[in-house]
This record gives sequence, structure tokens and C-alpha cells, in this order.
Amino acid sequence: MIDPASSQTLKKVYGATSNDELKEAYDEWADDYDAHLTAFGWKSPAVAAGLFSRYVRNREARVLDAGAGTGLMGELLMMLGYDNQVGIDLSEGMLAKAEETGAYRELRQMVLGENLDFPDNHFDACQSLGVFTAGHAPADGFDELVRIVAPGGFIIFSLRDVVYIDGGFKAKFDALAAESRWELVEQTPSYAALPYEDPDIQHVVYVYRVLD
Repeated sequence: MIDPASSQTLKKVYGATSNDELKEAYDEWADDYDAHLTAFGWKSPAVAAGLFSRYVRNREARVLDAGAGTGLMGELLMMLGYDNQVGIDLSEGMLAKAEETGAYRELRQMVLGENLDFPDNHFDACQSLGVFTAGHAPADGFDELVRIVAPGGFIIFSLRDVVYIDGGFKAKFDALAAESRWELVEQTPSYAALPYEDPDIQHVVYVYRVLD
């Protein structure tokens, strides 16, 4: 049985109307985040890890975890042999939990949708789960991710389907492709990302390759 408190937390996170509200919600959620997502049956880490290992063959690749949260995905990739990871998140509470995993060489507080403090072509790959969704990072956040991932590198991310068009993501994806900045390599069918909490929350995982 799902804890009613966890459902309220999820509603608070998806209902955030500013980065300050979102940061506060995730700071409050940090201690219980992993347990709640396990109870929700969160599928995205397994889906994304499979795609990540398929396309990012070099285990020494410089990897950005964009929206690292508690480090759940970073820890999974560490188990798969990726030991050169950097994580960013807007929540200090989440970053403190991510530090405990030992999965990251560096963790920094940054906000997707704003300028990221990394040089051009700094990373070989980027993954981002549960970040591009309702009330979270905007479509413009991909401009910076494309900038800091080197040509030939991959950006692998989940996207909640309800924001694909209304959130401006389709337009942004098409624009980046038209500018020859990236190309779509693979995308999953839509799936229930949190089946035990709300099967209507549907996500798709995308794999894009950054171009010259």
C-alpha cells in the first residue's frame, strides 16, 4: 500500500510553480525519495541504464547526471562500470544524499534551464531522468546540454508525455535537429513510469547523438 504522505509529496513536486518551490519540495523529500520511488515502481532507471550501456560503450566516458537527485541513477551506472560521473541538481538536500553513494567525482548545485558552469564539449555523455516533466526543467535546458556534450556523445533522458507538445519540447527537439546540433537515435514507447502510484504518468526515454 502506498503511503499517503508520499502521494502528497509527489503532488507537491509536480505542482511546483517556481524553482524555489521545487527546491523546497525536493529538499523535504530527500530522506524518503528512494524508498518512495521504489514503492511507486519507478521504471525509468532500468530502462535508461539499458539504453545507456548500449550506446555509451566506454566505461571511462565523462558522464553528466543532469538532475542527479539522490544519486540513484549514478549509483546504478557506477555498478555498470561508469566511474567518471559528475552530478548536478538544484536541491542541496538531494545532493547530500547523492554524495553518500560514492558514485560521483563531483557534485554541484546547478539549475537546468539556466547557464551551466561547464566548458563546451566537456562531457562524453549525459543522462537525465525525471527532470524534464511537469513543473520541472524547461525545454530550453537542452541548449546547454547539447553545448557541453562533445560531438558524437549521447544525451539520454526521460520525458513525461504530457509536456512533449505543450511544454515546448517537440519544438525544441525539432529545432535542434534542424540546426544539425543533434539527431534522434532511439526512443522507447510510452510507458507507465510510476505504475504503483499513478499509471497515468507516462514517460518516454529518448537517445540523441550530438553532432558537430
